[in-house]
Amino acid sequence: MLESRVLSQDGIETFTSKVIPFLHITTRIPGKKYDDLLVKRGRAMFPTLAFLDADGRFLTTLHYTKRSLQGFEDTLAKVARLQKLRARAATDPQAAKDLLLLELDMKALSFTAARDRAKGMSFSPGERRIYEAALVETLVRFGARHGVDEAKEAVAALDLESGPRARAKAILEDLEIRATLRPILRRRRPGIDPDPPYHLAYALFRKGRVPSDKPRVDLLYWTSLSRAAFQVKDVRTFEAAVRHLRPALTKSNAAWLKRLEAKLALLKQQAGIEKQADETDSSHRSQPKLRK
Repeated sequence: MLESRVLSQDGIETFTSKVIPFLHITTRIPGKKYDDLLVKRGRAMFPTLAFLDADGRFLTTLHYTKRSLQGFEDTLAKVARLQKLRARAATDPQAAKDLLLLELDMKALSFTAARDRAKGMSFSPGERRIYEAALVETLVRFGARHGVDEAKEAVAALDLESGPRARAKAILEDLEIRATLRPILRRRRPGIDPDPPYHLAYALFRKGRVPSDKPRVDLLYWTSLSRAAFQVKDVRTFEAAVRHLRPALTKSNAAWLKRLEAKLALLKQQAGIEKQADETDSSHRSQPKLRK
């Protein structure tokens, strides 16, 4: 794994001398003490790399793109600044604003908390742009937890500038798409229940509704679309799905991408054969019949 390679790099000793490394393994063994530590810290994904303070309180997680020695050091520097700002925020208005923006940057605040804490603060134009851009990104988790309708109401109550407003609109569209595709995620018994309704993604695509692919590609949408397109032998739609999946799968799952590329080649080959067959049939039909 990436984390293992990082921990074996030269220079890791310098980093680990500044922190206390701690490993927790969630076993899901009934009755095991502290097995729910990850959940209690508000996390659910495996693996989660996080910084905690001396009392074990959550500070921030490392995004998967930051899981490098440099990423560790950069995040530690942010954590140090975070703790200094927290010590000054109660008496220093500028420190309170800087703290809010830093916590948003570190993905350490919910939409509701960030919105409420900003009330009464006087932002400069530059601070306002940074705040609004970060605030709308928290709508992803807010909408997933509270629903699309409540997220729409929350956005409607904000006086956003044009850039953040456009991004908020894209996020709401992503949330609606994800809600439409939710039946695909339903657990099914192999050989008993019907296949997942991949046609839901196909119907969205045919209407021109596609996810923004920010901050990362929507694997559920594009893989569902690829399966539906393959079933109906829609070459162009299948190719569009592979095109969107290719950058993500090149790094994360090359074997899966190879299978998709093979399916795409097969569809193109079949389409070419069928086209030739149609042209041959058409040619035969257009030729005059010879009289005996």
